[in-house]
Amino acid sequence: MGGYNSGGGRGAMRQGQFWDLDIAVLKRLDMLRAGRQKSLVWSRNGEEVARIGIEYHGDHLILDYRSRVRGGEWEKIRDHIPLSFTTPNYGGKRAWFVCPGCGKRKRVLWGRKLYRCARCYGMTHDSQYEDRASRLLDRAQKIKVKLGGEASCLELFPPKPKGMHWRTYEVRRSAYYRLYSAANEATLIQFGQYLL
Repeated sequence: MGGYNSGGGRGAMRQGQFWDLDIAVLKRLDMLRAGRQKSLVWSRNGEEVARIGIEYHGDHLILDYRSRVRGGEWEKIRDHIPLSFTTPNYGGKRAWFVCPGCGKRKRVLWGRKLYRCARCYGMTHDSQYEDRASRLLDRAQKIKVKLGGEASCLELFPPKPKGMHWRTYEVRRSAYYRLYSAANEATLIQFGQYLL
């Protein structure tokens, strides 16, 4: 039923093991201008954990960074990433990465030692390793957060945001309670299986 590496077997690599590079983020940060040289920084808990230098040259990017795979020696990498451009129906120009591994247009490339697309790395999504109850609870929590509330199930459901139609609010609130109830039911079933 699934495709290549779909089972997330032993050798599968998860998205959480990579640094993502999104062309839409680069555009939003105004990094796609001729002659631009900027750095993109990733941080965790306020501490810098990765940095990549990006040079824009019209038809390609040059990525400058250091990489260390599996505790080996640090290696300086200078990776050339081709770009492709399309014209949307509403006008303008949309940039895409061209994956150096497979030559296909991609919005996001994933970096480990080199930046390539998810298919080239045979990646799996982190959510594939979650049980049904966790996935349902994540979906329910996203609804609360989008409405301005806290993800915690101990917090009350947030009030209707200003400007939102009541009908939209009620649809989202009922979807939250339906998902939350299904997550609880899945948890009970899962614990019941452990007790047998």
